[in-house]
Order: sequence, then structure tokens, then C-alpha cells
Amino acid sequence: MAFQISGTTIITDNRGFTQYGETTNNLGNTGATPSINLANGNFVIATLNQNATFTFTGTTNQVTSFTLYLLNDATPGRSIVWPAAVKWSGGTVPNRTTTANRADVYTFWSADSGTNWYGSLAQFDYA
Repeated sequence: MAFQISGTTIITDNRGFTQYGETTNNLGNTGATPSINLANGNFVIATLNQNATFTFTGTTNQVTSFTLYLLNDATPGRSIVWPAAVKWSGGTVPNRTTTANRADVYTFWSADSGTNWYGSLAQFDYA
């Protein structure tokens, strides 16, 4: 099995799962209105540097998914507004880490070209 992190991740093994790749989409600082354009990659890295209202764009495949690694900057307590199309388990947005310089990892998937998204807070409170 081979694994590489640098722009594109490639995983290869001898059980038929080959040449799977994810392209890194580094947004940098989010600003107030970050747009995650999936045409730029499906492993998204961003730093939350303002209260932010996210949008998701660039979805052309009927079934798609992406991962968001979201780092808080040095100011604690920033807020996030997710697109209305995002559905969360139990109907409630999960509590996220608001501590300065900590990160959370989210996963999102859609089976209808982005009309509805299903989100989860996969991992949280990374130092």
C-alpha cells in the first residue's frame, strides 16, 4: 500500500482498490463568506479567521463527498453558518471546537448533485 500527502493523495493496494486520489483544495483564510468550490479539490483546508457563512459550489457529479479540515485562528469563539442544504444527524449542528488554534474535521456527502448535503463532525479539537 502506498500513501502520499502532497497535493494529491494516492492509495494503492492489492485488493482491487487502486489509484484513488483526493486533490487538496487549500482555501487559506476563510474570510466572512468562504465558498468551497469542489472543482478545486475534495480535501479542503481552511483557517477560520472571521465569523463565516459557508457556501458549497462546483458539484457536477451526482454522488460526491469532501472533507474539510477547519483550523481556528488565534481568536477563540468564531461562529459558522452552514448552507441550508446541509442536514446534520438528529437535525442539530454538532458542537465544534471554538478554542483558538484548534482544528476540527468535517465530512460532507451528497447523492443528488449538491441539492442536499449530509454533514458530520468527524474529528474534533486537534491541537
